[in-house]
Formats: sequence, structure tokens, C-alpha cells
Amino acid sequence: MRAFLLLAGSAILSAASFPWTDIPAPLAHLLAENGLTAHGYSDWVNRHTAATKERLAAGSAEHIAYFLLQTKSLGSRDPLNPAAEARRYFDSLPAAERQAFLRGAPSQAAFNQSVQHRIHQFFNQPPTSQRHRILREIAGDLGWPPDRVVQTAFRFLIQRSATEDADTLYQARGLSADPFPASMEAIGRGLAKSGNAAPRAVLLIGPGADLGSRFGVEDAKPVRSPQASALLTLLGSRPSIYDCIDIRPEVAAALADGPCRATTLDLVVDPLAANRYNLAVATNVLVYLDDNELALALANIARSLRPGGCLLHNDARFAARLFGEAAGIPVTHFESVSLGRRDGREQLDRVAVHCKISTVP
Repeated sequence: MRAFLLLAGSAILSAASFPWTDIPAPLAHLLAENGLTAHGYSDWVNRHTAATKERLAAGSAEHIAYFLLQTKSLGSRDPLNPAAEARRYFDSLPAAERQAFLRGAPSQAAFNQSVQHRIHQFFNQPPTSQRHRILREIAGDLGWPPDRVVQTAFRFLIQRSATEDADTLYQARGLSADPFPASMEAIGRGLAKSGNAAPRAVLLIGPGADLGSRFGVEDAKPVRSPQASALLTLLGSRPSIYDCIDIRPEVAAALADGPCRATTLDLVVDPLAANRYNLAVATNVLVYLDDNELALALANIARSLRPGGCLLHNDARFAARLFGEAAGIPVTHFESVSLGRRDGREQLDRVAVHCKISTVP
């Protein structure tokens, strides 16, 4: 693994895999109703791990594509809008091929000249920035043909524009590293309701890093993970334990110099250390998990919290409330938060506060 991806060990993990026996009985009952039992758990974990590997690869492809389309460092041509280019490409496909493309089939259709130029520049010219170098290394590890990389990003953008069922789409999409610092506004509201004004031990789940977003690329700035510092600002004082976990190794690498102790971890199957945290924060993370994954992630978080400790997140699904209560971290507060307007539309976030009861069911 290249230097950018080297990670230090950590006390964040407690064991090799999350044991079924650590799932509270009420939550195990709900999982059984959804088809997951102790008998099939090992096979389910193997399937989840294989699917996660594929989703990580798709997330890598998205970041590469968004960067190469928008960066100003690949020659003199103007940046391209990812959503507009995805629509242009999709509309160029024969009508009979479009649904197959959305289901994952590759296309032989050529990209337009501007996209082809940027693909060539990204993969063939010497890296022009830290972000270009990192993404080239990721592309080398991925080993996909350039057309497949860009088609993967275009496929998601078309699916996103065409569906009203965002939950189902995000539960299958590539695992992105995109941070969303605006979500800290909702977290600030949640902190005021949690009773954890100065937590001694804090876990930030999925802080992300700005590798390359469909909303833009900051060429002149190094790759950052801004959410970790933003949370510290909200807390007002530095906790004695501050851990960050993310499923993408590039995120932990971006946090190698702080402010938190970062490691790569799959929240669904890699167990957190028990009774370690007073506060856990997860924004734009749980939305990537289906119901079984969500239930197991909440069990893992609940196990990691000290009695009275709280989880703050922004997933509005009823399943999060149901599984949280079954895991011993019932919801104590929920509210919607306005983030202002973008492109003429009001942007809404939400915050849910779960706090751990003294006796886990």
C-alpha cells in the first residue's frame, strides 16, 4: 500500500469480528423477522464483505470521474458539469440499451471529445497536484479501464436524477468519501439536546475527505477531512479520547496528522471497543446501510457507548428509531434543521439523538 494509505493501529477495535452473541435479544428478534439469524450470520457477513469491496471500488470510480471532469489542472479546457455530462452521455445511448446500462451493463458508446480529452489527461499526464496523484494511485489500485470508471459515475448520476427513492439508491451506491460540513449545523442542535456538553470520549463516524465531489473540486487545496475539526469547534474543548472511523482508507490517511485518532473500519461488522465513548456522531453515513446493516451498526455503536452516552445522526428513517430502541439506545430527540437554500430550493437536514439506557435489553 502506498504511503498515503498507511494507517496506524488503534484501540478503537475490540476484536476480529462483531459477534452475534453481542446483539441484544430484542434486536436479534427484529433481525430474525427480516431473515437474518445466528445460523446464517457468518454467511451473511461474507456476502456483506464482498459487496462492500465492490461498493468501495464504485466509490473510487466516482471520485476519479468527478475530479477529472471538473479539475482546472488538466489543460486549458473549461471544467465539465458531471450531471450534465452524464445526461448527455445517457441520451446518446440507443434507447434499447439504456435500462441495461442503468442495471450495470457496460456500454460501447463513445464519450464526447471534451470528456475523452479529460480522461486522457488524467490517466496520461504527470500528476499536477496532490489530489491528482492520490486519485491516480487509487485508479492504479482499482485497475479498471477508464471508460468503466466514468460510466460508473454517470450511472449513479442518472439513477439519482430519475428516482424518488433515495434510500434504496444510497443503500446500493458506491461508498463515497464526500464530507458534508453543513451537517454540523444539525449536530450542533443535537448536542444541545443530548446533555453531553463536554464529553470526555468522542467517536466521529464517517468524517469523509474531499477527494472529488460531484459539486466541485478545489484544485489549490490539499485533500482534507474538515468534519473532524468542525466537530471539535462545536464541542468547545478537546475530549481526552477523540477517535474517527471511516470505511475508506483514504479518509483515515487524510487524518494522519489529527485532530482525531483515525482508523479504517466497517461499522457493520468490525466491533468497536465496548463502553468507550460518551458521544458518537454519524452524518450522511447510516443512509448507506440497508435494514440489516443499520441494525448491526446501531448494535455496534450502542455497545461502544458508556451508560448515558449518546449517538447523534441525521438519518430520518423509522428503522433507525426502531433498531436503536431495540439496541438499548432509544431516540430522545428528533428535529428538522434548515441549511438555507441552494439552486432555489430549501435544503433540510435533521438530527436524531439516541442515548444509552443504563441496562441494555
